[in-house]
Amino acid sequence: MAMEMLNDVMTSTYLARIGWEGDAPVTRKTLDGLVYAHQCSVPFETADLVALGKTPSLEMSDLYQKIVVDRHGGFCFELNKMFELLLRSVGFEVRPCLSRAVRGREGRMPINHRGTLVFLDGELLSVDVGFGGPLPAGSLVICDEREQTVRGEVYIPRRIDEHWWAIDRISQAKRDLYGDEGPSRRQTELEFCLASVEDIDFASLSLACSQPGTVFRDTVMANIRTASGFKSIGRGVLNVRESGVSVKTPLEDDAAVSAALQEHFGFTPYCAR
Repeated sequence: MAMEMLNDVMTSTYLARIGWEGDAPVTRKTLDGLVYAHQCSVPFETADLVALGKTPSLEMSDLYQKIVVDRHGGFCFELNKMFELLLRSVGFEVRPCLSRAVRGREGRMPINHRGTLVFLDGELLSVDVGFGGPLPAGSLVICDEREQTVRGEVYIPRRIDEHWWAIDRISQAKRDLYGDEGPSRRQTELEFCLASVEDIDFASLSLACSQPGTVFRDTVMANIRTASGFKSIGRGVLNVRESGVSVKTPLEDDAAVSAALQEHFGFTPYCAR
């Protein structure tokens, strides 16, 4: 079956959207740079999902219009699909994987995330631009218990069983990029499965995760990486965290949320225009 790809014009426009200049050779350096550029340019966000009240389209043309042309963001099923298309279109060997968010929780969450696997120079790597939280600002080699430092953050892939892996992170107490300010510890952020999966399989997951009563459908969230931290919106609060210091601003109504999304994330929710 033919794999979806962006055409040359779409690819170059997408690269410009994330601030990428020049060629994009198929190398680890390029891969890491594309991940970081995307995380710093395209927000994880549910504002459009909340505002429009319907499951977002996962068709390539619709995603391209939303993320590249209209300069909005999206949640994992949108962002990681588009990023996979970008990587494939510049020459990387890439496929999706089933994943679940953990974020240090004790209990098990259902499969609720689309991840991305890249095969490069004989190694399998994980990349993610749609998690909306602590995952590497670059690629991570899938090798059991190999500690890897990515832009100052320490991650450790861990084999769970024959099919499932975890991505653990070493938090940094008060210096933690994501504000996990308890004692420094190793915690699981994400689990993913190596089993082959088709792109169409994510349509039902996206549908389930965008129903009323889910956090994605009912809560306006946004997150974008910055050079020394991140900006986020959650539970009606704007959090700007730089160099380990957070400045939190309550957003009192929908107008304040829309203004913060425009100022800090570069877009206004569609129905709020």
